[in-house]
Amino acid sequence: MMQHTTTVEMIRSVPGEVEAGTEITLRVRVSCAAGCDLRGAPITVLAGEETLIDTGLSSCDGAANETQDLPLKAPAEVGEHVWTVVFGRHDMESVAHDESCLLVAFRTVPHASSMAVWDVPSPILVDHPFTVKVGVECSARCNLAGQTVDVRDELGRRMGQATLNETPWPGTTALYVAEVAVVAPTTARMSSWTACFAETDLSLPHSEASAVFSFLTAVQPDHEVTINVIDKHTHAPVEQVDIRCGTYRASTNAHGVATLQLPTGTYELNAWKLGCDDAPPMTLEVIADLLIRVEIAPTPEKDPDDQRVWM
Repeated sequence: MMQHTTTVEMIRSVPGEVEAGTEITLRVRVSCAAGCDLRGAPITVLAGEETLIDTGLSSCDGAANETQDLPLKAPAEVGEHVWTVVFGRHDMESVAHDESCLLVAFRTVPHASSMAVWDVPSPILVDHPFTVKVGVECSARCNLAGQTVDVRDELGRRMGQATLNETPWPGTTALYVAEVAVVAPTTARMSSWTACFAETDLSLPHSEASAVFSFLTAVQPDHEVTINVIDKHTHAPVEQVDIRCGTYRASTNAHGVATLQLPTGTYELNAWKLGCDDAPPMTLEVIADLLIRVEIAPTPEKDPDDQRVWM
C-alpha cells in the first residue's frame, strides 16, 4: 500500500491571547502530497487527553481539504494552554495517508472590566451625605448583577459600598449600575476618590477595575446670590447660561435666573453661553444676599462679503 504524507495547518486559528471562557472558531486545512481528496477523513481537536471536537474534512479544492468552522470554548482557567489538532491515519483503496498533527498554543486572560462614575455633585457641604452612580461593564458582556463596588478615599479607606443592579442601565446591554451612598470629608477641600470593582463569585475570571472622580467640599453657605441674565439689546431673559463663581456653578433657567449658595467671601463671576459674546468678569463681595444682573449679547453673524478679497 502506498504511503502519502499529510500536513495540517490552520486557516482560522486561535489568537495568541483570548478571554477565558469565550468562543473560539477554528478552521483546519489538510494537504496531501499527491493532492488526494480527503473529504470525510477524521479531524480531532484535543486538550491534553480530552477530546474537544471530533469531526471530518468537508471540502476539497483540488489541492487541499478543509473543515467547516469549528466553534469551541476557551478554557475557563487563566493561563497557558496547548491544543492538538490531529488528522488521523486515513486509508483509501491502495493508499494510506499518514497521521499528522498541529499544536496550537495560546493564553487565556481575565475578562476586561471597565468602570464609570457620574452624577457627582460639587460642591458638597462638609460632613454631608451624598450619592454617586457607579457603572461596571464586562468586555464579553457578562451578567454582573449583584457584584460589589466600593468607593475609597485617597488613603484607601472604604467610604461606601453597594451591589450592582439586577438589570443593565437603560439604553445599554451590559452596563450594570449601583448608587453608592457616602459622606463628604469634614474639611473644605478638593477630594479625589476611587470607585473599585473586584469580582468575587463570577463563574469566569474578570480583571479588577477602578475609576477616579473628584469633588469639592465647602462650608455651610452664608448667603444666596441670584443672577439674572438678560439679552443686552432686547432685555429678554436668556436661559442655559453657565454661571461660575469660583468653584461654584449653576445654569440659568427659562426665566434667565440662576441661584448660588455661597459662603462669605470675594468671588469672580463669569457668565458664558455658546453663540454669545462673553460677559465681562465681575468681582463680587459676598457679605449678604445679592441680586445681580448680567447682560450678554448674541455673537453677530459674519457677513459673507467680509471673507472676499477685492481686487
